[in-house]
Amino acid sequence: MKIVKGLWFTVPLCLLLVGRLLAADPDDLRFSPPVLDVVRDSTGYVQAMIYCNSVSGDSVTITNVSGSCRCAAATVQRATATDSVQGKIYLAINAKHFTDSLNYLDYTITHTGNNSPSMYRVIVRLPHKTP
Repeated sequence: MKIVKGLWFTVPLCLLLVGRLLAADPDDLRFSPPVLDVVRDSTGYVQAMIYCNSVSGDSVTITNVSGSCRCAAATVQRATATDSVQGKIYLAINAKHFTDSLNYLDYTITHTGNNSPSMYRVIVRLPHKTP
């Protein structure tokens, strides 16, 4: 009977610890800036360069970048990222059709590191109208 009572405490504790270890696995890539917040230019486009570093100590190679809609494009400028060498991704968004003052686009970045793919968010704001 003592063994059964001990299992009621031990098994949930082990499951909790394993869950914490799995959830604590950090992304291998750290993006700069963490979220891109931009204002659409007068032509209706957004262009920006984002950077990423490997935080795992290993080199990570970016293999693919895709946007959440057809208006979002990306080009990998430097595919390999280490702790000292930044990977570079050029983002371009055709925001001419945006009518809301605040718009969100997500990019899916596939890479060779843990927790691939990584998500990257771009916030596109419309310019203030001047009377």
